[in-house]
Amino acid sequence: MKKSTLYKIIAILLPFLLVLLIELSLRIIGYGENYQLFKKVNADKKPDYLEMNSTIAGKYFKNNGLTSDNQSDLFLKTKTDSTFRVFVQGASTVVGFPFYRGGSFPRMLKQRLALTFPDKNIEVVNTGITAVNSYTLWDVTDEIIAQKPDLIIIYAGHNEYYGALGVGSSVSYGNYPFLIRTYLRLKSYRFFQLLENSYPKLFSSSEKKLNRNETTLMEVMAKEQRIPYNSHVYKDGLVQFESNLKKILKKYKRNNIPVIISTVVSNEKDIKPFISDSIPNKDKFLESLADENSKTSGLALHNAMAAYTLGKFYLQKNQDSAKKYLHLAKELDFLRFRAPEKINDIIKDFAEKFDIPLVDMEHVFLEHSPDNVIGDELLTEHVHPNIKGQFLMADAFYNKIKELDFLKDWDDYITFDEAFQDIPTTQIDSMQGKLVIEDLKKSWPYNLNMSGARPMSIQRSNTSYEERKALDIYRKIMPWDQVMAEAYRKYENDSDYNKALQVAESLIFEFPEQGEVYRMAGNICLKMNDTNKAVYYFLKCNQLEKSSKSAQQLASVYIKLHQIELARKTLIEAKRKGFNDQPLDNMLKEIKE
Repeated sequence: MKKSTLYKIIAILLPFLLVLLIELSLRIIGYGENYQLFKKVNADKKPDYLEMNSTIAGKYFKNNGLTSDNQSDLFLKTKTDSTFRVFVQGASTVVGFPFYRGGSFPRMLKQRLALTFPDKNIEVVNTGITAVNSYTLWDVTDEIIAQKPDLIIIYAGHNEYYGALGVGSSVSYGNYPFLIRTYLRLKSYRFFQLLENSYPKLFSSSEKKLNRNETTLMEVMAKEQRIPYNSHVYKDGLVQFESNLKKILKKYKRNNIPVIISTVVSNEKDIKPFISDSIPNKDKFLESLADENSKTSGLALHNAMAAYTLGKFYLQKNQDSAKKYLHLAKELDFLRFRAPEKINDIIKDFAEKFDIPLVDMEHVFLEHSPDNVIGDELLTEHVHPNIKGQFLMADAFYNKIKELDFLKDWDDYITFDEAFQDIPTTQIDSMQGKLVIEDLKKSWPYNLNMSGARPMSIQRSNTSYEERKALDIYRKIMPWDQVMAEAYRKYENDSDYNKALQVAESLIFEFPEQGEVYRMAGNICLKMNDTNKAVYYFLKCNQLEKSSKSAQQLASVYIKLHQIELARKTLIEAKRKGFNDQPLDNMLKEIKE
């Protein structure tokens, strides 16, 4: 080889070797963030569990101080044969905003599947992150595939404009999906993080930026606050969603992983357009409504507020006209926090092209909406479902899983009415969510005059116990788990067993690896004379705890159900594991006699 050729090769390789050296050095000294989607749970007990990395949101928000919410759902690091594993992808609706915990449809779905299949280890892992869009869903797809899912559920589409890296977002690098996906690939490397973190220090901007302490996350994220229908930015958002969703679905299809995808829902009846052109001669416009003047309908075709006003006028007169204009008002709203209908068109189109099961959630919600227009009956504000809405979502996915036969033997199928009576959301969590919404609706964009400001803190007097505890959580006076522990003791002492069970079920979601929370639920079920449900909880407790106490408790419930052979097997299995204490021996002796 000629020396000149060798020098050329070295010259080409040298920059790459230098970058590699920098990367290794930065990793050795601990610089930067580990943006893996999942991390191992620090626990002494085996088996090992994984959970979602709480710092993952920093990858999508440029490390600019913005924080985002996500749930923490534990799942086994090593998947067992009895495990049915579901991953749910999306944003704040998936996370369960504003209720979180047992108020999210993934957790409602998990509880219902777990009770339907008590012999299975049901895992419904929520990977939703607030204020993200299809870029994030695409970015985490490979890590989800690595965890061997049995099913993926996707509910997304509202954040394509203002979610992290969206075309209208304050956290954006433009409207070129390929370049942004490349940026996300590079973001995992420490040398790239160093470059990105150094840039603002070297080229600081004098422009003042809003932060979450000053206003809502919605205002912080919304850079392009006027995106007209069919404008370039409007179309770029659709291209972005279509490009990313296509790649996501192709990856799952390539790996033979089943997907259920859903359309998204918006509040069209009770949320007026956030930003619209004003109505010219508004008084005259309102007067002409009664005459059904053609000029009013003509104006409504290109003016969001006019369309909304006309839709509300027709609500009690002509439902078809009301639905038409209320929908048009949402489509014409300049501030695009509600997905345009074309997002749902893309979802339906891809469901057909990729032969993917579709849940038409918009249709589900319309069926439960009294005026045949989705409104406050099912949504807390513009897009986030209330508790009933979240339940409807869980119910739709539960029945779709049954329809597709992903799990066999639905002998313990739980009906709509049965499940609705057993929603695992505490009154405290429900009230805390209402406080969040009450605060939000006093803020931007519900009140445009509140730009850059926060409303006065919520004051309450003569409140109930649940309201006081909700305020404690909302104001961060007490941590959630401490409030729940206190509430459980109170409800149990007051013999308010339904509320105590809701608390125990919520604790199970948070601490599914701890046998004690299942024991709490089982004890309450016994006090409610629901022995069949008590068996489920004590069985889970015994599987996790594997102690003499857990075996005896499970055996005693079997005895109540006259399932003597199962009781005997439970006690004998405990003895085989080395538990030879006197109470266990006495119980086994009594059964044999």
